[in-house]
Amino acid sequence: ARGLDVLPSTISRFRNGGDDGTAKLLETVVYPEEITHCAAGLKWFKYMCRKKIEMEGHLATINNSDGTAVDLEQIQEEKMMIEVFHNIAKRYFRGPLKPPFNIEARTAAGFGREWYEPLVFKDFKVPD
Repeated sequence: ARGLDVLPSTISRFRNGGDDGTAKLLETVVYPEEITHCAAGLKWFKYMCRKKIEMEGHLATINNSDGTAVDLEQIQEEKMMIEVFHNIAKRYFRGPLKPPFNIEARTAAGFGREWYEPLVFKDFKVPD
């Protein structure tokens, strides 16, 4: 998702350097593709998490007609996915994530702040 954060400044540098053609290409082709690329990655990550949850039976299937229990289950599932993401990032990414973040683009790709802001801190611990 780092491309989401750096592309706006890269576009500005090309534009300020007089290369409007490259800036326009980055802005109209590369930047939107980066958003859909990150969204697709998140979609597949969530799919794999759901499969793991189903196989391990962490969440029971609830068939309430009012939908309340289903909403609570979805919240619990999302929290579990974010926790898995944090554990993977802490294990395989060197150091904390570096702001500033392009919140608008990350949101468009499906990444709420809860996915990445906790990974900014330098003192996070690598899981066992």
